[in-house]
Amino acid sequence: MGRYTVAILGASGLVAQRLQELLQEHPFFEVVAIAGSPKNVGLMFDELEWRLESPRPNYDILVCSMSDIPDVDIAFSALPSNVAEIVEPSLVARGIHVFSNASAFRRVAGIPLVIPEINPEAMKVYDGHACATNCTVIPVVMPIKGLIPLGIKSITIQTRQALSGAGWRLLFDEDALAGDVNPFIPGEEEKLVEELKHLLDIEIPVLASCNRVPHPDGHFVSCGVEISSPTTIEEVTRMMFLPRLNLPSSPREVNMLIDESPNREDHLWAGDGMTTTVGNIRVEDNIIRFDALSHNTVRGAAGGVILLAEFAVQESYITK
Repeated sequence: MGRYTVAILGASGLVAQRLQELLQEHPFFEVVAIAGSPKNVGLMFDELEWRLESPRPNYDILVCSMSDIPDVDIAFSALPSNVAEIVEPSLVARGIHVFSNASAFRRVAGIPLVIPEINPEAMKVYDGHACATNCTVIPVVMPIKGLIPLGIKSITIQTRQALSGAGWRLLFDEDALAGDVNPFIPGEEEKLVEELKHLLDIEIPVLASCNRVPHPDGHFVSCGVEISSPTTIEEVTRMMFLPRLNLPSSPREVNMLIDESPNREDHLWAGDGMTTTVGNIRVEDNIIRFDALSHNTVRGAAGGVILLAEFAVQESYITK
């Protein structure tokens, strides 16, 4: 299999730069274009302000405009929704496969919203355009998917979401880093509930409370899952594990790690940021409670959308 040519839609945002980082020397994909906003068009890649803590990758690429994207095989989108609504369909119409981290087309008929380990069958309707999920969904749905046979009756979720989930500006805001950050995240609870129900294909009561916290990276969740009959911690732990995909972006060992107490210091970069860590599992009557953590800009965003494209190649939804 030859490598597929790739354009990254986005130049200076956090998710765009994670894509740039993760796609360097990728075995399936070769980045040949980076499209940016008007203020970045015409800059060489190494002239862009680099906003991640990791070293800047090495691309000898001139940033192009959204209207000058070449005829590549695949485009990875990290665009704001209002821009994605215009750019992404135009690329699909040109025969370019678009894998999007933008929220504009999630839950749009005919455009699958897919986490490969959770709902791979959704790709059956794929026609050149697919979306990854909200970054907060990952630490919720990964542990819960395997519990469906227990008869899930309701779910409660409390999130503590990192600053980077709101973009790079909060990461450079000294007040936000010191704790002066508005915890309310407009629209987040509705998106989380809607996408979780869709991914699990269940219609049950789901109550979510989403909050921003002064940590640079990592979305932490505490969940309660009401089930139909009693169970044990041992059974829950066994059922939570999902099969690991054999793809370049898959964690080398497990896509879900069970640990006593998930925390950002020890677990943020588990599996190079692609592993979800679950812990503090309790069973109280018919309620399963657990905490979980995932890296929001890696597994929840750039790494997740790359994994989806890898899956599309593996399953021949994309062919040379």
